[in-house]
Amino acid sequence: MNIFLDGQSLQIEQVIAVAYEDATVEITPEAWARVRQSRAFLERIAHSGKVIYAINTGFGSNASVLIDDAETAILQTNLLLSHATGVGEPLSREAVRAMMLIRLNTLLAGYSGIRAETLELLQALLNHKIHPVIPSQGSVGASGDLCPLSHMAIALLGEGEVQIDLPTGGTTTISAREALQQASLQPIQLAYKEGIALNNGTTFMTALGVIAVHESKALLHKALQSVALVLEGIMARRQAFDVRIHQLRNHQGQLDIAQQLQTLLQGSTLFGMEAGKLGEALQSSASIVPPSSLPEVGEFCVGKAMKFSTHFYKTLPTEDETPRWLRWETLANLAERKINPQDAYSIRCTAQVLGASAFAIEHLAQVMAGELNAVTDNPLLFEETEQVLSGGNFHGQPLALPLDYLKIALAEIGSLLERQVNKLTDTNHNDCLPPFLVENAGLNSGFMIPQYVCASLVSENKVLAHPASVDSIPTSANQEDHVSMGSISARQALEVLGNVKKILSIHALTACQARDLREKQLQHWGVPYKTAEKTQPLYQAIREAIPYLSEDRLLYKDIEKAYEVLGKM
Repeated sequence: MNIFLDGQSLQIEQVIAVAYEDATVEITPEAWARVRQSRAFLERIAHSGKVIYAINTGFGSNASVLIDDAETAILQTNLLLSHATGVGEPLSREAVRAMMLIRLNTLLAGYSGIRAETLELLQALLNHKIHPVIPSQGSVGASGDLCPLSHMAIALLGEGEVQIDLPTGGTTTISAREALQQASLQPIQLAYKEGIALNNGTTFMTALGVIAVHESKALLHKALQSVALVLEGIMARRQAFDVRIHQLRNHQGQLDIAQQLQTLLQGSTLFGMEAGKLGEALQSSASIVPPSSLPEVGEFCVGKAMKFSTHFYKTLPTEDETPRWLRWETLANLAERKINPQDAYSIRCTAQVLGASAFAIEHLAQVMAGELNAVTDNPLLFEETEQVLSGGNFHGQPLALPLDYLKIALAEIGSLLERQVNKLTDTNHNDCLPPFLVENAGLNSGFMIPQYVCASLVSENKVLAHPASVDSIPTSANQEDHVSMGSISARQALEVLGNVKKILSIHALTACQARDLREKQLQHWGVPYKTAEKTQPLYQAIREAIPYLSEDRLLYKDIEKAYEVLGKM
């Protein structure tokens, strides 16, 4: 697959193709023409004798320091070397490739004055799969993502470390200079403005934001499949998912979620099973319900009664040897519960909650789509008016706010999933399934502690969801006195996303266990049912890797396997 860059039309899907699938990057002739034209303009003004920021001056609060023409190349090199001071875990391979691609596209717009040969080397690094080691911490999200972008850019000088792929699989870390030699590439020597063109912009947070959008959409898609299994296992009331209700709300995300769940659950009779259908199993069991109680059961089945009488329960057989969740009185209790038309909010309001999160994800996608083709370095060159203008397009505030919004949206997905896990494991609220979804509760703890794990992750997400963008710390001797912290928003969004993936793994395990138990229960009572065809792929994938939990075992291994299964779907 080839991706063509022109500096103007890069799309999220193309970034993902390069980041995840190693698509080859090519550049259009029109983009090269703009780059060369912009560079020629820069060369003219650089020799004009005028004082121009970042070309013959220092940077930030050093902007008043004039630089001799003979030292302008040293100025740009020093900028990158001095700014490559990141700390923390290195970025993922995918994030680094996304950064490189987005930076390349930004500079191809033709307003930065960078040389074509510099961009050719950046392109070559991508296509040769030479990935700079970029620490994840160190940017405040204004003046651009200076620190991480400097780590990316020093590889062009043959400085720093890079990761390369091994023929046998995996990666290894070597010096950038060695990697360039192995690929028959030459490091560059920077010229006017090239250092600041490479490290000044929102590329770090944009790259992480694009990855967050891509993975959040995939997460939500998988979460809906797992939720559909829960709705079958709990035999959720159908009314709350009637599309007519959601059409009246005027929120497209909510309507989309309701429609998707309806599609996933098409053909299921577990979903929305009514009290009368359960009562019919009592009515047809002559050996269980004596003739004297049949009229009462008949009244219940046609909706003329909400409860069975004490006399009815007394006529049922004694079943001391039968687990409580399989007794006939439990069937009667379950039928009575289904008379109530409303589930708890964690079930009934699924479309409202997940729909709001879906809207937030889509909002960030729109912001990122625009930022992919934004020019965000400083200063910018406008040849048509013979001007070099200094501004603040590097400021990350337009990204920081929606990235914080995404953190909240993802945290809420996790919160809803945890509430559903809690509901399924609570025998007082799981519509007559056994405690903690295990047959011999007491001797076995079942899914008790996985719910604790979900609660822990949800609580952690609440801390991470605090908006980073409400903070600002002045930098560069108060010249850069308001910063966005959008880089922190982006990193935390991926942390929250990772936690929700773990919650979803437990949710999917719990959902499959609940449906298995419900099927066992209904089969025992002779209640006919059908599962939805479209809930089967996730259920089968989980069950092929992880068996039904009949008694306690090491569940952390099951959770790890569920995480792997979901990652491959």
